[in-house]
Amino acid sequence: MTYAQGWDAAQVGFGPGVRALVEEELLPDRSVVVRTGTYVVDPPFFGNGDIGRVAVCGAVNELAVTGAEPRHIALGIVLEAGLPLGLVHRLTASVRTAAAEAGVAIAAVDTQVVRAGEADRVFVTTTAFGVLGAGPTLDLHAVRPGDRIVVTGPLGSHAAHLVSLRDGLGYEHHVPSDCAPLAGLMRTVSADLRHARTVVAGGLAEVLRQAAAGRGLTLRVDESALPVRHEARVALGARGLAPLDAACAGCLCLFVPPEHTGRVLAALHAHPHGRLAAVVGEVTAGPTGDVEFRSPDGRLRTRTVPAGSVPERLL
Repeated sequence: MTYAQGWDAAQVGFGPGVRALVEEELLPDRSVVVRTGTYVVDPPFFGNGDIGRVAVCGAVNELAVTGAEPRHIALGIVLEAGLPLGLVHRLTASVRTAAAEAGVAIAAVDTQVVRAGEADRVFVTTTAFGVLGAGPTLDLHAVRPGDRIVVTGPLGSHAAHLVSLRDGLGYEHHVPSDCAPLAGLMRTVSADLRHARTVVAGGLAEVLRQAAAGRGLTLRVDESALPVRHEARVALGARGLAPLDAACAGCLCLFVPPEHTGRVLAALHAHPHGRLAAVVGEVTAGPTGDVEFRSPDGRLRTRTVPAGSVPERLL
């Protein structure tokens, strides 16, 4: 399992009332939005980042796709005894840098040390706090037939970078992790969106499966339109993984009304983290709640992905 962020509260034993309790009783001001994620990365320190950056960016991005403006983060860090002090300094510097990039303040940090071998060097839990702006609420139920499906960047780069490092493939120098805070990118396009999601555990395939099932409409994706770096495709292929199933750390899936697609793409292409954004599919009126993939030769197929399944640990 990569991190618990993608699981519904009921799936892990807390029951469906947890979110309602937080939003309605603990946070009576409904303009406040909170998101929490627990992050495990293998390896936790990699070429152009580390678990600290992944944890800050991940929580901020989960908040940003709700349409909220991230303001503060709080972190809980579990360290293994014996972790070199140099890596601890790298982690804390990375957290500060990522928070500054994201435009959020670090409100609180708690650390715990466990015995060597009990935490895979370091685990991080991050909670992001934000406020809703004047823009529309980005809700899955707002998605309509005809809406375009847009991804904001190449798929699978983060997973490919880690796979290459773990297996000694040598591609990590050519395909860096895409880990980045995306609240600024969301700010430029949120007024023109119906819905948005991060592309994390399970990759784009899992995001689309959840969206199709939750909305009860059929999504159709053009595989030839998917942006994937050649090196990422090769690295993932060496492990028998498809880019559609690979986790990203700096990519969003957006649902855009057709009349706003041109404006959204122009805004994305003007942003440093959206230059390779692409329309990859559309929402159809089909009531099956499936995801159909059109192969380069024009054939349509339904890709069966069991509910809640997540490929091997990639983040």
